[in-house]
Amino acid sequence: MNEEPVKEMLAWMKVLLLTALILLGTRQFLFEPVVVEGGSMQPSYSENDKLLLGKITEIENFDTIVFFAPDGTRFIKRVIGIPGDSIRMAGGRLYLNGQQLDEPYLHKADSAFIEEYHGYASEFTVPSASYYVLGDNRNNSTDSRVLGFIQEQHVIGEVKFRFAPLAHFGFVD
Repeated sequence: MNEEPVKEMLAWMKVLLLTALILLGTRQFLFEPVVVEGGSMQPSYSENDKLLLGKITEIENFDTIVFFAPDGTRFIKRVIGIPGDSIRMAGGRLYLNGQQLDEPYLHKADSAFIEEYHGYASEFTVPSASYYVLGDNRNNSTDSRVLGFIQEQHVIGEVKFRFAPLAHFGFVD
């Protein structure tokens, strides 16, 4: 009996198994593809944009993240406040650590969004292991104004790369 084909088949099975483990490990711990649903991040991201999340990253102000909401739904939003940041909303303006924010990613019509949402303090500090997030389409976004602070453990990852549409292909700032 010729053992050569059996050895070759076992070698290929090992290669395929190792490849599958590397791919699964990479997706689980390093990167994850996502598709944007909804228009809450327009004009920055639109429905059906295809993105790649980095899972090992230090989240900073103005990064775009994907996270699980309390009901298990995935949301994509912009991080406005990180732990320890002071946020104030007044006169339709947003202040971070005492400085008025210039938000070039917003449509001009969305700049007076703040005072329309009642029930949340107009001045607060982001607690530890939490983030304050807002959608770029402020008039059409379920974000921290409704959900409250986003817990660090609910963050899936930070948007790093856009695959589609091809007109916007590339790394994300």
